[in-house]
Amino acid sequence: MDFRSENKVKLEGGMSTMTDLVFLLLIFFIIISTLITAGVNIDVPKNGGSASDKKILEVNINDNNEYFIDGKRLMVDKEADIKEKGEELEKQILQNIGKDSIIALYGSAKSDWEYSVKVIDIAKHNNFKIVMNSEK
Repeated sequence: MDFRSENKVKLEGGMSTMTDLVFLLLIFFIIISTLITAGVNIDVPKNGGSASDKKILEVNINDNNEYFIDGKRLMVDKEADIKEKGEELEKQILQNIGKDSIIALYGSAKSDWEYSVKVIDIAKHNNFKIVMNSEK
């Protein structure tokens, strides 16, 4: 008596699914590697230096859109527009800041954003580093 079955299971794997998987992994790693190299450069403090080596100039903006530089109110005509206030602000910042200084911008959540942007523009225009916070 012959009890062998004619139906045998083939143990061959399909190579087409394996190649699809390899190509998907290859595409994934190519995309991830390009995203990693396109990042933003951040200056990280070195071990030898400290943040206290540089002078920090504090610029505060209150709820009424008034500027304070190191705690002193910037005297500008209330009717002056943002451009005139910005010119006076830049003049005051350049008088009070050193060569390797940092501007610390403290803006109120209720102040208009244009006033904070003006300080950022001044820092960018004069190549100063800036640190931003809200509500000191």
